[in-house]
Amino acid sequence: MENTNPEVTSVSIVPSTGVNSSTSLTCTATATDPDGGEPELSYVWTNDTLGDILGTDNVVDLDPAYAQPGDTISCTVTATDADGGTDSSSDSIDVENTNPVVTSVTITPSTGVDTATTLVCDATATDDDGDEPTFEFAWSNGSTGVDLGSGAEIRLTPLDSAPGDRIVCTATATDSDGGTDSDSAAVEVENTAPQVNRVSITPNTDIDTSTILVCEASATDADGDAVTISY
Repeated sequence: MENTNPEVTSVSIVPSTGVNSSTSLTCTATATDPDGGEPELSYVWTNDTLGDILGTDNVVDLDPAYAQPGDTISCTVTATDADGGTDSSSDSIDVENTNPVVTSVTITPSTGVDTATTLVCDATATDDDGDEPTFEFAWSNGSTGVDLGSGAEIRLTPLDSAPGDRIVCTATATDSDGGTDSDSAAVEVENTAPQVNRVSITPNTDIDTSTILVCEASATDADGDAVTISY
C-alpha cells in the first residue's frame, strides 16, 4: 500500500495588517493526512524582497535590520507524515511604513527676544523603521497669523513682530517612505526700551535768574513704537 501525502489546508500570518519593521508575527497552519495520523509541521520565514531566511519557528520578531517598509514577508509551512510524504503552502504580508515621531522642538534664544533677534529652530525625531528623518521648518507669528518664512533660521523685524507677539516654529520630520510628523515651539517677543538720543537746553550760556530755558530731546524705539517724551 502506497503512502498518501499529507495536505496543508491553511496557512495564515497574524497580524496580517498594520505590520511594521518591529512587529512580532505568528504563523498558524493546519494539515490533514488521508492515511491518518498527525503530520509534523515545520516553518520557514523569508523576506521575499531580499531573499533572506528570517527564522524557522512559528513566531518571528521583525527588526529594521532585515525588514523595511515595502518588503514582503512570507511563512512557508511544510507538513511531513510518518512515511516522509510532504506538502507545503505559504502566506505572506507586506511591511508597512511607520511614521517618524518628532520628540523635541527648540528655538534659540528662548528669552530676551526682541523685534531684531535672529532665531534658530532645531528639532529631533525618531523612526521605528531605522530611517533618519529630514526636517523642514516653518515660522509664523502666532499672534497675527503672518507667515514669517521657512528654514531653520529667521531674523525678526519690527515689520513682522511686536512686543507681546508669539513667534512659532513648526518642525516637520519626513522619513524615506514619505511618512511625516510635526510639532512646534514658541517664544514671546519682549519689549525693547526706547533710547534717548539727544538732550539740549537753550540757551546754554549767559543764563541768569530771569532766563527762560527750553529743554529739547529726541528718542527712538527699536520696536518701531511711537515715543513720547516727558520733562
